[in-house]
Order: sequence, then C-alpha cells, then structure tokens
Amino acid sequence: MATEDIKQKWLKDQPLYEDLGKLVSIHLKHGLPKYEILPEISYRTKELLSIVKKIERKKKEKESSYTYDDLKDKLGVRVICSFSSDLEIVDKFLKEQYLIIKAEYKKDSLAFDKLDYTSNHYDIKINPKKLHLDFYESIKDFIFEIQVRSINQHAWSSSAHILTYKSEVKIPQPLQRRVYRLLSLYEIADDEFSSVNQLLKDSLNNLIYKFIRLLEGKVYKYAKVDFDRATSIYNFEKLLADFPENKKEYIFEKIEEFIKINDEKIKRIFEENEIRYHLIPLLTQPEIFLIFYMLENHEALLEKTFSNDLEYNELETIMGIWV
Repeated sequence: MATEDIKQKWLKDQPLYEDLGKLVSIHLKHGLPKYEILPEISYRTKELLSIVKKIERKKKEKESSYTYDDLKDKLGVRVICSFSSDLEIVDKFLKEQYLIIKAEYKKDSLAFDKLDYTSNHYDIKINPKKLHLDFYESIKDFIFEIQVRSINQHAWSSSAHILTYKSEVKIPQPLQRRVYRLLSLYEIADDEFSSVNQLLKDSLNNLIYKFIRLLEGKVYKYAKVDFDRATSIYNFEKLLADFPENKKEYIFEKIEEFIKINDEKIKRIFEENEIRYHLIPLLTQPEIFLIFYMLENHEALLEKTFSNDLEYNELETIMGIWV
C-alpha cells in the first residue's frame, strides 16, 4: 500500500478510532472500580507517521506482506494499576466484557533466569453483547490494543525506552549488566509492594488504618474517585473516639455486611449525587460508610461527634440523602 493510500485510509478511520477510544475508556473507568480498584486509564490513536514507520519496519523484518490492515495498535488503551496483583482483576474483567483476539502475558514467556519488560497486552474487539454502541456497525471489526501494567512496570517501560535496552541494540556488557540490575529492582519492588499491601490489609493492628484499607475500595466502587488520606485519618479518629475498643472491633467486623445489605441504596445515593461531590466531599471518603452505619445504629453519638469536632451542616446534608 502506497503512503498516500495509507494517509487517506487513516484520515477516514482515525475519528472512528478516537470515538472508540473515548467509549472504551469510559467503560473501563466505570467497570473496573466495581472490583474495588482505581487504575489510571488513558488512550491514544496512532500518529500517521508512526503508522507509516511501523509498516516499513515490519517489511524490513521480512514481513513483506504486512499492510495497514495488519496493524493492531492503531488505537492503544493503557491501564496502569497500583499493584501487580490488580492485573488479574483487569484480566478477568476484559475476558468477561470484550472479545479477546490475542492475549500476551509478557512475564509468563520469560525463562526463570531472564529479566525483561513485563506487562499484559491484549488485541481486542468490542463485544456487542456487553458494550452497546449506536455506531457499532462502523467499528465492529476494529481490533485495538489494551496494555495493562503496574506502576512499577510502567516506570520500567518508560525508563527502558529511553535507555534503549532492547536486545537488538548492541551495548557493552558492563552497561547491559547495569540496566538489568535496574530491571531486577523494579521487579522486586513490584512483588514487594503487592505483598506488603496484602500484609497490611490482613494483619495491621492500627484499627483506623484497617478501616481505611477495608473501605477505600468501596470509594472506588461507588464514587469512582480517589480520596484524601489525611482527611480520613482525622475523621476516623473523631468518629471512633467515644467507642470502647471491643465496640470498634465489632463495627469493623460488621460494616462490610452492612454495606452489602444496603448496596442498592448506597448505589442510588452515589448516582444521584455524583455531580454534587464538590458540595458533599465526605461522600468521596471511606469514612462515609462508617457515617452511614452510625446513622442506622448510633445516631445520637454521631450527632455529638459532628457537633463537637466536625462540621454539623455536613452531617445534616448526609442525613438528608440517607433517608
């Protein structure tokens, strides 16, 4: 295909891929928080110059029949997770919601004594049974790429790209060793962050921290936004101050069950007030679920706490939306 033909085809396709990228990003941003994670999601459509260069490169790599239509990453969606353990959640979601043409798990293909770039790459099509689009006929055969990485994998990828670490580049062995030592640190950090995160969830004695770790995923699930950690620590300290230790433990054990029982009501509250988060910032904090619980079980103590230590007008607003 001549360069001019590629240009004309891309001028026609690029707006469709752009629309598809927006819709897929929205779908991921709304779907993944239900699993109590909040990854960073972005997308980009390929530049015309990059398309031409890649086709030319593939031809030089003895794939002489490679054409514009063979290019699977004209749209690329990137999902960056906090922890490597989150990649399994995203993998499950993608397999349920999309049509997977090809899945490549970079880490699985490495020998035990090798270090290299790791992340999950998917060649994907939309699933019309899951993602209903008005213009589906226009893009039903479009294949695009989704890359799923942890923060550390993404940091390595960005750094390695600058360092030109790829095996086809001949660099001196001492320098190559230094690059590989760096890579090992990223991989160890990735495993350790995930491991420590789980240990903190399971065994930390600080009850306030345990409340935050238990409930932060609920913020991602219902509010679909991040929260302020310092504010949460302060508010939990005030909300729990008048409870004896055994009662605090009891509430910690019961609050997740309370949220499950009231799931539909909580969902409705967040949906109805999404455009008012700036007016009710407490709705985007983990302690909101403790406040809901206390409204049902310890309302007098809750009113006392807000009267003495927090903003009572905020409680009045929350009481108004909880009823």
